[in-house]
Amino acid sequence: MTLIGTPLENYAQQHSDSVVMSIGGDETEFLFTAQDKATRVVIPVGYQLVAKRFFTQEPPTADELEYAINYIEDEIMKVAANIPHLGVEWVTNLAFVRSFAMQCFVKEAETMVLNRVDLERLFGEYAEIITGRPPRSYEPDISPVFYAQLLIFREYFHHLKFERITIISK
Repeated sequence: MTLIGTPLENYAQQHSDSVVMSIGGDETEFLFTAQDKATRVVIPVGYQLVAKRFFTQEPPTADELEYAINYIEDEIMKVAANIPHLGVEWVTNLAFVRSFAMQCFVKEAETMVLNRVDLERLFGEYAEIITGRPPRSYEPDISPVFYAQLLIFREYFHHLKFERITIISK
């Protein structure tokens, strides 16, 4: 996965006060400008990698989720100090993040903003499924890939200290 030459890279070049993120199957990439230099940080945390390595059941078990959290946290902490969060806008164009925002009742638009507190509420609802609550009709996806996407994204919110993310349609 690479953001080079993509709409997100173009966004990062045009908005020096932003950190753009893309979560792929095997890795996550962050692009931003630091000290007038374009910076790229890649970490080995992707939704297919996490789903395959840690989740054997649908939905995953609480233990599987904890093992995945430990892995994700360890990888994030290796780079967290290198990714700015104060005074910058966190941006993505990921379809699954857009879907999370809509599940959090953010109105669909070209540009959407999802707050950390709303994502935490959504995560809490899906955590209840892991502990035995049946999925509700508006919670149709309980696959390992879905849980990996939600978990990874939630851990970035938490450990990179962002309060919100802007979701663009580009």
